Amino acid sequence: MANQIAAGEVVERPASIIKELVENSLDAGSAFVTVFIRNGGKSLIEVTDDGSGMCRDDALLAFERHATSKIKDENDLKAIHSFGFRGEALGSIASVSRLTLSTCLTGEEAGAEVVIEGGALKNVKDSAPIKGARISVSSLFFNIPARRKFLRSEKVEASHCQEAVIRQAMGRPDARFRLLRDGRQAFDTRAIPEKEGLMGRIKDLFGEDLAKELTPVDFSYGAMRLTGFISRPGTSRGARDTQYIYINGRYVKDRLINLAIADGYRSLIPKGRYPALFLYLSIPPERVDVNVSPTKMEVRFIDGRAVIELVRSGLYDSLKSSRDVKKDFYPPAGVSFRPHDRFVASGAPAPDQPQVSLAQPDATLEPETPVIGREDFGMLKNLPLGQGAELFHFDFALPDNFVVVGQVFKTFIVVEGADRLLLIDQHTLDERVNYEKLVSALNDGRVDTQELLFPVQLELSRVNSEFMAQNLENLQQLGFVVEAFGESSFNLRAVPALLLNTDYKSAVIDILDTAVDDEIDTDFSIVAETAINIIACRGAVKAGQSLNKEEARSLLSKLARCALPYTCPHGRPIALTLEKDELLKGFRRR
Repeated sequence: MANQIAAGEVVERPASIIKELVENSLDAGSAFVTVFIRNGGKSLIEVTDDGSGMCRDDALLAFERHATSKIKDENDLKAIHSFGFRGEALGSIASVSRLTLSTCLTGEEAGAEVVIEGGALKNVKDSAPIKGARISVSSLFFNIPARRKFLRSEKVEASHCQEAVIRQAMGRPDARFRLLRDGRQAFDTRAIPEKEGLMGRIKDLFGEDLAKELTPVDFSYGAMRLTGFISRPGTSRGARDTQYIYINGRYVKDRLINLAIADGYRSLIPKGRYPALFLYLSIPPERVDVNVSPTKMEVRFIDGRAVIELVRSGLYDSLKSSRDVKKDFYPPAGVSFRPHDRFVASGAPAPDQPQVSLAQPDATLEPETPVIGREDFGMLKNLPLGQGAELFHFDFALPDNFVVVGQVFKTFIVVEGADRLLLIDQHTLDERVNYEKLVSALNDGRVDTQELLFPVQLELSRVNSEFMAQNLENLQQLGFVVEAFGESSFNLRAVPALLLNTDYKSAVIDILDTAVDDEIDTDFSIVAETAINIIACRGAVKAGQSLNKEEARSLLSKLARCALPYTCPHGRPIALTLEKDELLKGFRRR
């Protein structure tokens, strides 16, 4: 009965069993793990490894509660190094299935086979020696029909099982993993040589295209270290299905780390989009508690702020330095051409969506000291990008001997290089420049302010006036000098210089409305982030505004000195490239 109660927490679905069994295999020193599933794991799960195996007595004892725990005293609980440590999994799994364990201790002449059904021992006998262990779990939840009823379809459960194996494989690139689904091989990953490292496993499981979107991370903070690979700016996905986070080799899901990731990518990807990343945190075991839940995927930190700073600063450092990677590491623009519509054959496929490519870094334009500080302004309130949009990383740098050709649609600057054309959105460009300038100025306490010739009176709602009255000093740090002038009236005496020739009154109202609507008035750091976005956008060159070549060149020079010149603060891309070769192919000159 106790094992069945524990199974309610440990065994949620077939994928839960795979996780526990594969972790046991890795703890036993396995270098090759094979997982076989049938009917999405509902009918059969079989895990075979080449680990150290067990003798007959240990094989019987393994199904007793806590008998396989690695914890010898309370000090071990404070510094856990193994995947398993509770000693609950095997007994819990056996209590809700028909389980057969075949194993042999390394060096022994005979193995052992143990058969358990619904938690009851049915048979134990000697068997032919095998290397490691093989555990077969069939008829999951046969004795708990209510639990079996809530399992999903075969396809869904199989997908979860495959993901469970991938999570283990990403945590141990040095081991080989094979997954078989209903007799067909889903994948067979090789043990990755040390010289290939994690990138070799990423290529094997996720393909070359994803690998080309990534940039390495290697950052230390005190006794902690962050390594791995992350998406370059401009590349995002609609879900977190390519986010793999490990602490001391253990796959985890943690809210604090997710917040740090979002903060690290603030202003680089749109709201509702997520970067691909493979992050590995090395933290002294005594500073992280993995004994939080039976699944061991939740953790608690002694110093959560330090972990946030490690992740956030590590991402920022990597994204900033990714500008120096050579162009030929990335995919070219995938621009497709077609003749005039009247020549398109009936039923012809639509052209592919143009994708952002790379421009080679220009050594003649040395970036200034990064202007974005690491102070916490909170989460960026991104605007959504068009549904289904997927962009490759664009690493902004002016091509050698670039020429500003001009402007099209009074919106895009056209730049010609030796082998490509750049189409640059003038508004998103200037918005990025303004954003970084304002963040730097706010960090230094020197936002440029322009005093108004005549004060502007603001009549505010009760809620907005309360917020205004409580944050007059904070708003002044942003460049707004405001004085109370009655119960719900205020005089606006100075504004950020960027807003001087704009509708600064509506900008103030928008900042107040956002703060009150989002119920973030207790955390002005987030209001500051929102205000910076609004000021940067309102003060930027507008679409539809004519620019001459010198004005365009000046904007481009400012962008080249930005720390993260990839997107506007809302996540929209700044530039697209058209390669000369693609143009020649499109016009059938090559």
